[in-house]
Amino acid sequence: MFGHTHIPLRRFPQIFPVVTSIILVHTVVCIMLLFTGQSQNPEMWIRYGAVEGWRIAEGEWWRLFLAPILHTQLLQFFLINFFIYIFAPQLEWLLGRFSILLLYLVSGMIFYFVIYLFDIPGIYLGSSGAVYGFLGVYLYLFVRRSLNVQMGMGLIALTVINLILNWSLIIPYLFSILSGFVLGAMILHFRNAESE
Repeated sequence: MFGHTHIPLRRFPQIFPVVTSIILVHTVVCIMLLFTGQSQNPEMWIRYGAVEGWRIAEGEWWRLFLAPILHTQLLQFFLINFFIYIFAPQLEWLLGRFSILLLYLVSGMIFYFVIYLFDIPGIYLGSSGAVYGFLGVYLYLFVRRSLNVQMGMGLIALTVINLILNWSLIIPYLFSILSGFVLGAMILHFRNAESE
């Protein structure tokens, strides 16, 4: 499943251009935000597109699209991109380039939309919702018996542990998982129908 980790890094962008582009965008934006010297200032996060529920209610819907690419803390940046590097390449290969990008955007945006919908207070940014969307696809593959039991149980354990650690945002994360599950099922259904 993680055979892509054996691919030389110089070939990775050719084989997985969408995953490479997502990580590259995250990197450029993170460096840009760090160079402002105010990367720990929530006002700066808001200026660049972080989500605060009431701002969405006032019509600033563009934040749903921008917030997933913003990372202002190095630990968050490295963890998110590590998860994307580990989990997303197989999905780019399985679902296709357009579909993995769609999955990233939709599950990331749904995470922030649910924060707005449930009026969860705070200022939020980062691609964690998209990562949970990727986990949702893997859970669909496990349910469909396309993953071996050991791998599937490991992914379920990883998902549950992360949900427990992020308990305050469990509802948005569950919606991100659900969006990945449903979108992954739809994409694979249409891809299988086309190949028949």
